[in-house]
Amino acid sequence: MKHTPSSEKVKKNLINGLKEKGYRLTLQRLGIIDLLSKETTHPGAVDILKKVREKAPEISISTVYYTLDILKKEGLIRELEFYDRENRYDVNVSNHLNLICMKCGKIEDFNEDLPVSAQKVEKETGFIPFQMRFEYYGYCKKCRRKKT
Repeated sequence: MKHTPSSEKVKKNLINGLKEKGYRLTLQRLGIIDLLSKETTHPGAVDILKKVREKAPEISISTVYYTLDILKKEGLIRELEFYDRENRYDVNVSNHLNLICMKCGKIEDFNEDLPVSAQKVEKETGFIPFQMRFEYYGYCKKCRRKKT
């Protein structure tokens, strides 16, 4: 099983990543970073706004989207795009499996080795993958209990 980094390590990585690229660390950005480093639920921008507003009431949705866009552009987070729900954000930028509940929308990481490595794909096909997205859709434990 792969190791999941601690929230402090994730937070440090996000802060250092922005510092190295010359971005200012405003109170709002630090609030977003703090939330992302602690959340394992892959929050959406609206959820991030609501939670960060508890500590920084002046934050706007445009600031949230702008900061998420910077973090994504710099390769510090990954955006999970969906056609039927709000996009979500993942601080785990390694290739891993996301488990997505079709009822409540919860997303959690499953950090086991993936079935096919990028190296194997390249060796067998000549195609060089640089980013992958693996998802299983189903029902989380909580929603399964409600269903029965």
